[in-house]
Amino acid sequence: MEITEQLKDNPTITTTHIIINGRLHEVGGEMITFEQVIILAFGSISNDPNIVYTVVYKKGPGGNPEGSMVRGDLVKIQNQMVFNATLTNKS
Repeated sequence: MEITEQLKDNPTITTTHIIINGRLHEVGGEMITFEQVIILAFGSISNDPNIVYTVVYKKGPGGNPEGSMVRGDLVKIQNQMVFNATLTNKS
C-alpha cells in the first residue's frame, strides 16, 4: 500500500522523511522495518540465499541514534534519519 493510501485510510498516521542511500523517502508512522528499508532502497527484497543485505543508520532519535539492522529488526525513526543499505552477492 502506498503512503498516500495509508494516510487516507488512517489520517492519524504521521509522515516522516528519511534518507536511504542518498534519496529522500516519505514513510508513514514512527517505525520502520529492515525489510521496508531494503524495499525502498532496491525496489524489492530477494530470498536468494546468496544475496546478503546490510543496513546501517545514523541521525536517529535519542533511544537509537545510530546502529545497524538485520532481517526482522524494527527501529524508531525521525525526520532526516539516514540509512545506508547495501546488497552483496556471495556467489
